[in-house]
Amino acid sequence: MYKLALILILSLGAFANSLTITQGEITAHTEVFGDSEINPATKDVKADLSIDDKIESIKGKIFFDTLSLVSQKKDRDAHMYELLNEPKFKTISFDIKNIVKNDTNYDINGVVTLNGVSKDVTVKSNITEQNNQILFDGGFSFNLTDFNLEPPTMFFLTVRNQIDISYKIDLKR
Repeated sequence: MYKLALILILSLGAFANSLTITQGEITAHTEVFGDSEINPATKDVKADLSIDDKIESIKGKIFFDTLSLVSQKKDRDAHMYELLNEPKFKTISFDIKNIVKNDTNYDINGVVTLNGVSKDVTVKSNITEQNNQILFDGGFSFNLTDFNLEPPTMFFLTVRNQIDISYKIDLKR
C-alpha cells in the first residue's frame, strides 16, 4: 500500500511543469495633489510557479523583495520602505490559488501579502501562450488601509489610499 501511494504521488508530480520568469515588471501608482507621478516599480520579479497542462492549472507564488521597488526619487523611496515596514517584511507576494477563463480574459484568484497582512483578491489578466511562453498582462487596485498601512502625508498633503498595480510577466515552460 505504501508503494502504491508513493508511486501515485510521484506520478502526479510528473505532470506538473515549473514555470520560470524570463522577464517581468510590476508597477505601483498612487497620487498626491501636485505630484501625480508616484510610480515605484520593480523588474526583479521572482516566482515559484507550476503548470499541469493548461493556463487554468497554474499555481504558485509571484513575489519580489520590497527593496527592489524603486521610483525616480530615492528620498521618497526611503519613506516608502519605512511605510512598508521593511526590513521586518522583506517581500511582497501574490499567491495564485486558481485561474478562471472568462469571456475576454482571465480572473486570477489569489492572496496578496503585504506588511504581514494577507488579503484575497481577484485580478483581471490577459494571459496568452505561444511557443511555450506565457504572458501575464494586467492590473488591479487595493487600499493601503486594507493592509494596516496609513497613507503618508507630505507637506500637509495626504497620499491617495488607493494603489493601482500594473504588471507584465513573461514565463517560460
